[in-house]
Amino acid sequence: MLNTIPRFLLRALAIAVLAAVYGGALLLCRILRRHGRTPARSGCILVIGTFHNPNWFHAHVRPLVRSGVGEVILVCDEVVENAQGVRFECPPRWLGFVASRAGAKFCWALRATLRYRPDLYMGYHILPAGVMALVLGRLFGRPACYQATSGAAQLAGGGWSVENRLLSALQRPSALVERLVNGVVREFDSVVVRGSGTEAHMRRIGYQGSLAVITGSVDIPGPWRDFSARSIDLVFVGRLAEIKRPDRFIAVAAALAKALPRMRAVVVGDGPEAAALKTLVREAGMESSVQLLGQRSDVNDLLAVSRVLLLTSRSEGVSIAMLEAMAAGAVPVVADVGDLGDFIENGVNGYLVAQDDIAGYARAALALLSSEALWRRFSRQALASSAEATGVDAIARRWNQHLRAVMAKPRGSGHVASSSSPV
Repeated sequence: MLNTIPRFLLRALAIAVLAAVYGGALLLCRILRRHGRTPARSGCILVIGTFHNPNWFHAHVRPLVRSGVGEVILVCDEVVENAQGVRFECPPRWLGFVASRAGAKFCWALRATLRYRPDLYMGYHILPAGVMALVLGRLFGRPACYQATSGAAQLAGGGWSVENRLLSALQRPSALVERLVNGVVREFDSVVVRGSGTEAHMRRIGYQGSLAVITGSVDIPGPWRDFSARSIDLVFVGRLAEIKRPDRFIAVAAALAKALPRMRAVVVGDGPEAAALKTLVREAGMESSVQLLGQRSDVNDLLAVSRVLLLTSRSEGVSIAMLEAMAAGAVPVVADVGDLGDFIENGVNGYLVAQDDIAGYARAALALLSSEALWRRFSRQALASSAEATGVDAIARRWNQHLRAVMAKPRGSGHVASSSSPV
């Protein structure tokens, strides 16, 4: 239906809706100022988000549970998997048809609020989950936390470049929407980012509250495997969406195949670009070299037998797929975007490449795939970097420290101190 609306009108409608949403949230925050009373603790936190795959769930929710701050009430579209310490609250399908997915989540989050009286509200991404968390926090006098999982792109230009139908309808930056969304962010009691670049952006837009750098967590999947024990040369793991630019992965694979005719490349994931990617592989004559595996539950096993992870995204926060690959010993060759550089020491544990440099990606991957000794050195460094920075217990401790400080602060008495350490 949206495809039938003229582009200029679609943009005007998107600006109007976003201005109403963000403006309404700001007005509510002005009316319901933080008050000084600290409510009694209930022993649970309410988290709102969308989880496209189990690995993303494990990386983000498991350390929250292990942090010891309380039971996690998770409002999302469907049960990802049963997990101790997590109580799923999923709105019925009929409510989504009546009120839209976002409306259904808000209704169910309100229902869960009345039932559990959570100590804190947390939203993944600013729209819609972050706004919901902020609104509910103000309505019920509890702190609200915004997780900026995709980096500053969620806010820059109003968020027009991220994978969200409403935001992408902006088509280009909007100064009005950017000003409003920045104002919304400044109202949160806590903002959690994935890396130093996004942390700096939050301070530039005037956020003065509790700001912490906390990544997702990863597990080392098993014993490290040497080059000869791995059967996949090049792997992509992620949602098949335009923002991830999987088409660039195919272009790099095609360039590599000329130098390494027996190269094996694998794409793991699903999304709106899946059909187009399949067509691209066929048109490039790469069916024998590139496998499209779709959504998989054995991603860690696949990474453990992969040599090089290639990410060609045009925007990232800190990629969980990259951290998982490093934990498995796969060497990352990734776009120099977002906060990926916080974990990649270029030329030591991976390579950072300009996002449009197809030849640069190919050169870096070819160097690693052509020299077992070079690959081995990088692989060991990647594993060590991941283990030090993103172990689940280390991330759980960071969450415990941060959230307990946020929840303990008396309402209306100012902001808690920020933390810039990523672990």
